[in-house]
Amino acid sequence: MSLLLLIDGYNVVAPVAAPSRDRDGRWLQRERMNLVRRLVDHLTDLQKQRTCVVFDAEAPPAGRPSSFMVEGVMVRFAVDYPEADDLLEEMIASHSAPGSLMVVSSDHRVQAAAKRRGCSFSDSQPWLDDLLEGRVASACKSQKRAGQGRGVDDAEKTDPVVNEQQVDAWLKEFGF
Repeated sequence: MSLLLLIDGYNVVAPVAAPSRDRDGRWLQRERMNLVRRLVDHLTDLQKQRTCVVFDAEAPPAGRPSSFMVEGVMVRFAVDYPEADDLLEEMIASHSAPGSLMVVSSDHRVQAAAKRRGCSFSDSQPWLDDLLEGRVASACKSQKRAGQGRGVDDAEKTDPVVNEQQVDAWLKEFGF
């Protein structure tokens, strides 16, 4: 089963996690797990199984492999990559159905990679706001936002394999 959501983890965490709040040196670990917990709490089981969050890391946290699952959500650390953006670009480039992939990142490099492959994409903060406000459907499906991603009309022009009716049928089937 291919991914539905590919999330640039620290790009989502950074706006809400100020290092100055750190008293014990574990703020980053807490914020990573807060993001994953939010995904677990707000996504359906199927959405969780089709979600991957990527974080920068020269090495995973102590006692953790470089990738693992948390209640269905895949968590990956960009071990062996200069930064998470490199792994994200590779995952976008190799996705078998890029028209069905939503990339969540405010990083223009990652958004450009998504756009080249015909993926939907969203800036991190508006996407997280939608997710936390219970608008999972709008947070997870292709949706045209000013300057972000592309809507179904553009998809029909560039990706003849998937049309609007198929997208709607999939969204209903997956409970969006």
